[in-house]
Amino acid sequence: MKYFLPDWEDRLDPKFDFETDEYSRDRAEAYESDVYAHQVFKDPPCDGILISLATFQGGKLPLEKDGLEVNLRGRKTIKGYLKLHKISKPLEVMGDCGAFEYVNEDKPPKHFGTARVAKLYQQLKFDYGVSVDHMVVDFVYKDNGKSKLKKIKLTQEEKEARRKLSIYNADRFINYHREKNLSFVPIGAAQGLNPSTYADSVNRLIEMGYAYIGIGTLIPKTDEEIIDILKQVNVVKNKLSFKQQKNLKLHLLGVVRPKKLKEFVSLGVTSLDSASFLRKAWLRSGQNYLAHDGQWYSAIRVPYSDNENLVANAEKDGITLDKLKQMEKKCLDSLQQYEDKNTTVRRVVNALINYDQLLLRDFDGNHHKDKYEKTLRERPWEKCKCEMCKTLGIHVVVFRGCNRNKRRGFHNVYVLYNEMINGKAKTN
Repeated sequence: MKYFLPDWEDRLDPKFDFETDEYSRDRAEAYESDVYAHQVFKDPPCDGILISLATFQGGKLPLEKDGLEVNLRGRKTIKGYLKLHKISKPLEVMGDCGAFEYVNEDKPPKHFGTARVAKLYQQLKFDYGVSVDHMVVDFVYKDNGKSKLKKIKLTQEEKEARRKLSIYNADRFINYHREKNLSFVPIGAAQGLNPSTYADSVNRLIEMGYAYIGIGTLIPKTDEEIIDILKQVNVVKNKLSFKQQKNLKLHLLGVVRPKKLKEFVSLGVTSLDSASFLRKAWLRSGQNYLAHDGQWYSAIRVPYSDNENLVANAEKDGITLDKLKQMEKKCLDSLQQYEDKNTTVRRVVNALINYDQLLLRDFDGNHHKDKYEKTLRERPWEKCKCEMCKTLGIHVVVFRGCNRNKRRGFHNVYVLYNEMINGKAKTN
């Protein structure tokens, strides 16, 4: 089973100075000098990269037009943009629309028209391209002119309309692909309201001629719900000829679920993508660093002393900016001393909690104290041989800025992928 790592410009400065917290380059030079996850490891922790076309919308990474061609930061192909020529392992690139970006709209925006999407896949030389789909969700959020978005429950009819629109777009997509004799492999996106409608979508995609199908809107679903969907899809698959069954590939869009990987494989899943283990490095409280035994550890927060919330709370307590900087320095110095085994867990944690509580006033200090103590006492970074842990040491478990946080995320992906290929993937 192949693992595709989604990328949303997730690069880091390879020469970032962790002692001074200074970048090695100017912002204007960032793209040229920064590196992706697949560049920082001797063996890239994935089989391919997934890029959503939504990355190119909204100004974050606009497609630049050069005559009739398009380019990304001066690169003519998606593999050039991802710097895949700089690594030894050949990685494939899959493209999708990033349907979550327009999930609240009644239908996909015009710039996600079938022909335009197919042309972009072809021009940028993607290996695989997913048809234009629309997520089938229970609720959407609409702007009602107030500060808070209005939550709206979709009717069964509205959900079914999204499913049928995805089927319609898939039909147009594969026909356009045939008509223009495009070189990338087309992937039909299957949406559904329940296992039976997912299976119906898959059946229709197979009838259209798809041999590679991506199953979408799985992120909010439980492990068992996904298994039920795959079982219904297999009912459809088992009715195919032997050759069709052998050639049919299934991709799970947006989920990895380590505890169920073996079952996924047994049900015909051949590939999947997920950035959840990367994002957990900075988004999931208490589950930021993944150890090889499947255990999660909390990262240790040391926010920058110029953090707006930190400064505002410090002022309320009569703490000056100079004092705040001293507290910040004490935390960082204490962590380094602990790395060098020159201080105790208690002293480090006391410094951390005194500083941390200025930022996280709504959290129970003892709750963080226990988690910090566990991370420090067990020193999980010393048990990992990945490039991140070997070069960063204790910095890999410090929650502070993107260069530490993304490195920790890259470590998580490394652990996940290695456990996947060894058939031992699980998380506690």
